[in-house]
Amino acid sequence: MNRARAKWIVVSVIVILALMQLIQPNRTNPPVNASRSLEAHVQVPPDVQQVLMRTCYDCHSSATVWPWYSRVAPVSWYVANDVKTARGHINFQDWEAQVNAQEGKVHLGLICKLVRSGNMPPADYRFMHKGTDLSPSEVNAVCAWSQQFGSGEDSDKKAD
Repeated sequence: MNRARAKWIVVSVIVILALMQLIQPNRTNPPVNASRSLEAHVQVPPDVQQVLMRTCYDCHSSATVWPWYSRVAPVSWYVANDVKTARGHINFQDWEAQVNAQEGKVHLGLICKLVRSGNMPPADYRFMHKGTDLSPSEVNAVCAWSQQFGSGEDSDKKAD
């Protein structure tokens, strides 16, 4: 490959990356109404609340802390989609968005399964956010709490 062609390819890639920055996803944090939150419906012990806030709330709440890389395309598209999808599954600050009380119980029951299996928080999130790995004692505390209020019913069907 000659130098002129390599230079043209590099310039083209830079221009494409620059243009990609013009397409920014919606990074919002909807208003929080405390009466709709998980804590308004289920008693959450302080130690479990701390774990949820540290490891879950960036995606599963309306209080997402948007990191610097959430403003750089194409990573911004991935992060915004992850948060949108996560909030669609479960939003701890909009617990009333559950279809019904039974769905809420199923979601609470799934928390233990997903945390114990290591699927939550996801590996890519843990990699980028140091301190989000759960210790065995934290997993046990979250599981004891979620199983107290949750239901394991349909857990294999709804785990996504």
